[in-house]
Amino acid sequence: MAGSYLHCVTDLGDLLEFEPFTGMIENLGDAYEAVEEMHWMIRYLAKGDQQKIMEAVDAFYRNQRLPDNG
Repeated sequence: MAGSYLHCVTDLGDLLEFEPFTGMIENLGDAYEAVEEMHWMIRYLAKGDQQKIMEAVDAFYRNQRLPDNG
């Protein structure tokens, strides 16, 4: 798959900056494949719980960071 989650993140799992990302994702088809894979991953991790997914969306726009796990 030319567009995948692994094309969007660094070796440490951080989101690539814009320039390296656009170098990896060459066209809208690649971008769609990456988004499709991440959509599936989100639904899998949330066990299909749409409320959890929307809470994560809300948290992103409120904080734009992950919660502390400590």
